[in-house]
Amino acid sequence: MIYYPSIPICEKILFPFIRERMAKREPAPEYSFEREGLEKLQSVLEFMKNPHYSPALAKAAYLFCSVIDGHHFSNGNKRLAVALLTYFLIMNEFEIQAPQLSSIQNILRQAFSRLQWERVDSFSRPEEYFFYHLALVIADRNQKGNLSFRQEQNLVRNLLGYIVKKRMR
Repeated sequence: MIYYPSIPICEKILFPFIRERMAKREPAPEYSFEREGLEKLQSVLEFMKNPHYSPALAKAAYLFCSVIDGHHFSNGNKRLAVALLTYFLIMNEFEIQAPQLSSIQNILRQAFSRLQWERVDSFSRPEEYFFYHLALVIADRNQKGNLSFRQEQNLVRNLLGYIVKKRMR
């Protein structure tokens, strides 16, 4: 069984989390007040249930890329994509374990030769850098190049394979 995020989960858990924990450098919007954005997000959340996106990492990649590329909200789309992706992975029993920071940087640079690496003082774990830079690259055509949406999703799915493993019961 796959667990999916929903608008109520976003409003109850993810939107407050983003405002409290992910809005240090830039304020997060009041997502719940942006009705058009919520409607677009609802469409993404429903579409990811499509059996075409299988296995779970394909669904995760679709979710991540759709939220970033869709620009559903006035601000905070990359943060929302990271929060939704993390929620989806954790709820579906994936462990997030990134290798060393230098490995993360190399993996991302191999996938995106124009990667612009940033040092972020508030990050202490390699997976934080992974998600941050992956979101920046997907949002920036200059860094990701002329990938089609399908190519972008496949690349994200493959990159997720480097940092997540399905928990064994």
